[in-house]
Amino acid sequence: MERNPIFRQTRLRLAAWYTLVMGSILGLSGLGLYSVVAHAYNETIDQGLQSVAKALHQSIEPAWQQPGHLQQLAKELSLEICTTPAKCLFKTTIIKQPIAGAANSVNYYIRLLDSRGKLFAIAGTQTNNLQITAKSNYWQILTDASGTRYRQITLPLYTQNQLSGYLQVARSLTDLEQHLSYLRLTLILGLPVSMIFVALSSWWLAGRAMQPIYSSYAQMQQFTADAAHEFRTPLAAMHSTIEAALKLQQEPISNYGILDVLKRQNHRLSQLVGDLLLLTRIDQKQLTGEYQLCCLNDLISDLIEELAFLAVEHHVNLSKQVQVANKVYVQGNEEQLYRLISNLIINAIQATPSGGKVTVFLEDSELFAIIKVQDTGVGIAFEHQGRIFDRFYRVDRNRSRSSGGSGLGLAIANAIAQAHKATIQVQSQPGKGSTFTVRFPL
Repeated sequence: MERNPIFRQTRLRLAAWYTLVMGSILGLSGLGLYSVVAHAYNETIDQGLQSVAKALHQSIEPAWQQPGHLQQLAKELSLEICTTPAKCLFKTTIIKQPIAGAANSVNYYIRLLDSRGKLFAIAGTQTNNLQITAKSNYWQILTDASGTRYRQITLPLYTQNQLSGYLQVARSLTDLEQHLSYLRLTLILGLPVSMIFVALSSWWLAGRAMQPIYSSYAQMQQFTADAAHEFRTPLAAMHSTIEAALKLQQEPISNYGILDVLKRQNHRLSQLVGDLLLLTRIDQKQLTGEYQLCCLNDLISDLIEELAFLAVEHHVNLSKQVQVANKVYVQGNEEQLYRLISNLIINAIQATPSGGKVTVFLEDSELFAIIKVQDTGVGIAFEHQGRIFDRFYRVDRNRSRSSGGSGLGLAIANAIAQAHKATIQVQSQPGKGSTFTVRFPL
């Protein structure tokens, strides 16, 4: 089926749509993952910076109120007091010891501002012309002349309940930007690789999804071929008979034989068309409204009586064994149930050689009514048992052609059984006969 351009294009479209959808999902998932990780990093940085700032605030605010203590604290924290603006604006000292709670790999700085926002003292990492920001902003992100970004927190300092200055603590965001850069690179490079696997998986999944369509299309093609063949055989016979009649117009005695052939082939065509229409009606579930209680005992008795002539013609002994005390009724369409059982019996008679026997059993259980059609015929090989209910499938095509069979008998029986929520099972061994078992729910 892959050679069929329609199926190939359909599979390609399914794979493309699946790849597009999965790519969109992966892209949005990657974007969401990046946003969550970036937010988590920022939250972690803010929490750490706030913790460090509060610890420093608790140490600096008491000393801020007493200049002598502030000088001592400045030595401990490596704070450089700004005696002149130029000294702090263009030169800062590097902390000799890391600030409490800060990692060695992270650059921090501390700035003390007076109440007017002028720089009073500074410590920490060197910055490149980092501006003095508005003292009223609690959280800020600043960028120095070299492009390094800092996250800064500002806390007020009070002297005798009066605002007298500000403490600013900041850390560089270089490590965060590196981590996020690595994450972006991983996502950007990982997406094309993932899309390749998604595309391959999509192609495979599209093939799996279309497998039932392939099978249905193959069955439809086989059905069309078999139906055409079945119609061609009687039509060809009728055509040749009509040609012969035209050539023998002056011999009236031959008309009887010609008409008999035409009648027989016309009957075969009519039966084939009727079988196909019946299967169509069953497939479309057009028979459910005609169900009523049907007596299986009477049904089997009528069939045994009707098919006795066919059994005699084939030199086969046809009998029944009713193993129930009372009559068994099932809900269904009596005409279709009649057709189901008759098809099984006719197949059994035709498959049984001269001198054999066909027996129809009627049994019941707590949940089911059971009909068995048992023959002593040629049997069915195991490899054919799974397909004998397919339409136009014949185990022995030569025998079916000679007996006029179309290969629809068991297909019709199975379709009728399914329409009545019944099941058909077959047990057979080559050379030992077959047993078809139909179970009707009570």
